[in-house]
Amino acid sequence: MGSDQGMSEHKSNGAAGAQDRPAWPDLANLDMALTELRARYNRRLGEQDAVLRKQAQILDRLESKRGEIDKLQQVKILLQESSAFAREQARRQIETMVTNALQFIFGNDDMEFRVQIEEVRGRAEGEFLVVSTYGGEIPVQTRPQDARGGGVVDVISLALRAALLQANRPALDGPMILDEPGKHVSEEYSRPVAEFLKQLSTAFGRQIIMVTHNQHLANTGDTSYIVEMRSGKSYVRVFQGVEQA
Repeated sequence: MGSDQGMSEHKSNGAAGAQDRPAWPDLANLDMALTELRARYNRRLGEQDAVLRKQAQILDRLESKRGEIDKLQQVKILLQESSAFAREQARRQIETMVTNALQFIFGNDDMEFRVQIEEVRGRAEGEFLVVSTYGGEIPVQTRPQDARGGGVVDVISLALRAALLQANRPALDGPMILDEPGKHVSEEYSRPVAEFLKQLSTAFGRQIIMVTHNQHLANTGDTSYIVEMRSGKSYVRVFQGVEQA
């Protein structure tokens, strides 16, 4: 019995040793796992390539847009400079024409018309000023309505209308129609106003049609008509020079 027991114990120890050894992985499962990992890697690699290509396209578009923005910015600056240049040219022309009108009508060579342009909230705004020494030595800037009463305002308004009409682009054809021009100009300056309008019409080749109660202005026209109201009816006749006051 002793011998059988020993053999039984020996067999038992051998089985326990087999159970203690680590199990070897299944090679087929390893191949499948490796294949799956390789496929996943390739998919990720393909996704990465697609992302990189997309990134390159976006960077190219971004660079292109930056170039377009730079061009647009340059165009904007050019337009602003052109606009400023054109505005400055128009300002000078208007100042010159209105100044000439003031000096011609009032006979004051030191009277000038100026336009001050300032940028306010991104917009150009202008202010009209009359500059004169008034017989002294120091130039004084005043608003037209404060310079010499309504007469100065009338003359400036008349000259501005003519200047803007001529400066408009595209050019505006047709006559210049005036309603009581120089209405607030005193009598002593009525003749210069009439002569100014005559020269204006000749210089610009533009017909002037006006309604006026001023005899001097009526005499200036190549053809003048008198409209009279009698018994509720209007009667029109040709104005004769002998009727002037």
